[in-house]
Amino acid sequence: MKKVVVCILTVLCALSVATAAEQKVTATQIVQREKGVCTDYNNGEFHSTEQTISLYDFTGDGRPETVVDASQFSCSTSVSMWGGTGGTYLWVVVDGVAHEFLAHQWKVVDMYGKNVLLLAVHPSRCDYTAGPCYQAYVWSKGAFRTTK
Repeated sequence: MKKVVVCILTVLCALSVATAAEQKVTATQIVQREKGVCTDYNNGEFHSTEQTISLYDFTGDGRPETVVDASQFSCSTSVSMWGGTGGTYLWVVVDGVAHEFLAHQWKVVDMYGKNVLLLAVHPSRCDYTAGPCYQAYVWSKGAFRTTK
């Protein structure tokens, strides 16, 4: 009986991993999803600016990845739908996978031909002291990497 349960659980886990891997996302889908969150919240009106989506090559393959900046969103029924004291949501889509960040501001900096995502984050992300706190992320070995 235990072997049957283990086999069933193994098959279910494999199916869920395969399904998750197949569900790729685009920047446009992220914006549409967040628009739906706004309209679902008391029938809000969603707006975004031309700066909502930008392109940067983080992987170094010559093809740009998309960045979706929720600080460029507004919803008529919620002032803080996409952020608060910790910052605002930012998604970087790499090969159909959305990597989510929370930042007050962000910038991409070219460091010797490599794009670095620089985030101004809440001080609690660093050492809890008052004042500015920054984290730098680079794409390496299939993921965004930073030091802590």
